[in-house]
Amino acid sequence: MSDKYLTLLELLRSTDEWQTAGSLAERMGVTTRTVRSYVSAAKSISRTHDIISATSAGYKLNREAYFAYLAALEDKPDSLPSTPREREHHIVYRLSSNTTGLSIDALASSLHVSTATIESDIKRIRTTAVESGVAVDRVDNVVALRGEESQLRRLRSNVVHDTATSGLLSLDTIALRFEIPSLVDFKTDLIERLDYHRFFINEYGIDSVLLHLAIAVDRVRNGQTLPETEVGVDTDTAFVAGIVRELAKRHFDLDLGAREEWYLARQLATRIITPSSDSTSTTARADAVDLDTTIRAMDLVFDEYLIDLRNDDLVGRLALHIGHLVTRASFDSPSRNPLQKSIKSSYPLVWDIAVFIASTIQKERHITIDEDEISYIALHIGSHLERQAQAKNRVSATIVSPSYYDLHIVMRESIEKILGAEITIESVITRTDVRATDITTDIVITTIPLPFALDTIIQVQPFLSENDVAEVRKAAARIRRSRRHVVIRERLLEFFRPETFFRNVEFAGPESAIRTLGESLKSLGIIGDAYIDSAIERERLSSTVFVDGLAVPHAMSMTAEKPTIAIAVNETATAWGDHRVNVVAFIAFAASGRDEFQSVFEQFVDVFSDRGRMSEVIKNSSTFESFIDTLVHIIDA
Repeated sequence: MSDKYLTLLELLRSTDEWQTAGSLAERMGVTTRTVRSYVSAAKSISRTHDIISATSAGYKLNREAYFAYLAALEDKPDSLPSTPREREHHIVYRLSSNTTGLSIDALASSLHVSTATIESDIKRIRTTAVESGVAVDRVDNVVALRGEESQLRRLRSNVVHDTATSGLLSLDTIALRFEIPSLVDFKTDLIERLDYHRFFINEYGIDSVLLHLAIAVDRVRNGQTLPETEVGVDTDTAFVAGIVRELAKRHFDLDLGAREEWYLARQLATRIITPSSDSTSTTARADAVDLDTTIRAMDLVFDEYLIDLRNDDLVGRLALHIGHLVTRASFDSPSRNPLQKSIKSSYPLVWDIAVFIASTIQKERHITIDEDEISYIALHIGSHLERQAQAKNRVSATIVSPSYYDLHIVMRESIEKILGAEITIESVITRTDVRATDITTDIVITTIPLPFALDTIIQVQPFLSENDVAEVRKAAARIRRSRRHVVIRERLLEFFRPETFFRNVEFAGPESAIRTLGESLKSLGIIGDAYIDSAIERERLSSTVFVDGLAVPHAMSMTAEKPTIAIAVNETATAWGDHRVNVVAFIAFAASGRDEFQSVFEQFVDVFSDRGRMSEVIKNSSTFESFIDTLVHIIDA
């Protein structure tokens, strides 16, 4: 039975709305009959837990039952595996612990499945094994794994990650599976020790290291250790190795040995930030080479995107991260990020900048950077841009509070304390004879009735109540939303053209779509062949399917004459790598107009992040005019 039902569960988990078989089939690229078979499979696997509700309205996840089912799995991780993923982990575990191999008949018998089922499982394991550097040997009916100890461990780690729900590792499950009941206590003590010595910890990455630790403990207990080779150890790694040695002895009553301790310490050292020896600043700890690489990457980002990221704090933090990234790449030990998919789908422009930076680092440092590592770069970039956006997005306000002792001062201090991140107070009027011409800000917060009418007047009590704060916050939100909509309305037609709009066009694949849409832009003199070729190269580096159903191919250079979007809106989905898309938006990036284009593009992607809104656009976009009308309607909603 296919594991596709897990994809179905994730789609149902992403919303509380009823999902029809048709909409699920479209998103998964299968038939409605197949969707129904996946529903049956999910219900069968969950046994007594009724995890999916089915009515004439469609399907919906029964969240309470679903989480009860997950909890039951964690309580009994060693129960007989029943899904392909569970069997894959079970078989890899047994094969990696047996140097002479196992017969397929014996595996089938012990798991109560057919030999054909085990044959299919071995095929999937072979693919995963190759990625880990492990060979799957077969002689007649006997299967065995062949690889170095570090490769076998990597395979086991990859399989556990692939079986994790939503990409998040459960330490409790790992502890039970590897019979290490004190693993969570080990983590607690480890974090306390690192925190005491002022190390900054990457919580997303540390659980992956603890999985490495669990595998190491299990292998050492069974006499399967890493070879004793000379290893260069820096000061930080040596210090962390001492902590690992002490805690392993305390919690596992086990002497791992120097080679194992150095291996685990190196994994940890590339996922924590070492404190500065002379200050709380992290910038002082960044290596000069990593700083140079980061600064050059930021310069190139400014040249290509006209976005200035040359901020000392950001450069310092990112340089530290790049140093660790390069070290992890040199040991072929990338750091997984469970947020990778959501970052890529939710913040396409930030993701694209991160891909650009990763490409620069790859070329300069001669390493390979995967999408998990790219997502960490995106977190650095996104958090910096978000702080900038919050500062720019504040609403200006005038306070009207007639002078009486210090009431107007108390009012201002209260607003700044509670709403300072949303509102900038530009003036305080302490007179009662206020005129409309005195008001030059977005909103007015007044304690008295005013003799004129404005949509943005909020009358409050002399001492702010919770209702007052809520009303001011609503007014500020309306102003920000209005600003955004005005800008988008003015700019939409600057970036979409009738000549670059396509409806129900068949594409053979990503390259076919890029060339078709690219030719429409080329015919207008907006781009040339080099831009189209660059977009194809960019697509090969990392898929531009940021949200289900939407692909946004583009080049990594800003060589177009002006920013323009060529778009195809298709009722029938097109195969796009591992995905299927109904909308393809080929982006021509240009140096001019980048700031205006960014806000439109983000809103455009946001529209398509909701399947219902995407369906509305697909249904109502029979012409270019109706496409624009529908897009404006949805954005304004």
